[in-house]
Amino acid sequence: MALYTIHAPDMADGEPADPVDLVAIKDGFCWPALFIPLIWTVCRRLWLVVLLLVVGLIVLALLAPLGGLAVGGAFLLGRLYFALEANGLRRWTLESRGYRLVGVAEGRSVEEAERRFFAAWSPADMNDRAAPADPEPPAPSPPATQLLPWKLPAGDSQVVGLFPTPGLSR
Repeated sequence: MALYTIHAPDMADGEPADPVDLVAIKDGFCWPALFIPLIWTVCRRLWLVVLLLVVGLIVLALLAPLGGLAVGGAFLLGRLYFALEANGLRRWTLESRGYRLVGVAEGRSVEEAERRFFAAWSPADMNDRAAPADPEPPAPSPPATQLLPWKLPAGDSQVVGLFPTPGLSR
């Protein structure tokens, strides 16, 4: 089964994104990017990547008369590397367009991964941020003498490392 990352556009007014706007991207090798890279990048609207691909192909074409076998090997290795990184470039392009990662799903196909994602998804989940703007300051830590196991109050069920509190059953 493959992993898919789910991306949603960042809504300015705080409303949840429409489920139709969510994008699922497979994590891993991209076969269409290996065999038809220019068509794949144009269909995915990765314009900067298209430009870089065309520049790379022009450079390889200019170097071809100098050493055919070395340039051919570089072309094949470059194409293989592009297929390995194509979905990462797609994620990068989405991030630059204002999309953010909202989840990860697993499935044999993109449809199955989307079904699994939407089964556990609620629009309110997408508005949650990882950390609040003003986090509360951490509570002051107790003195070191209070952390020693023999100094813990009786009946306290805390665990210190892998050692249980003395006097309690295992």
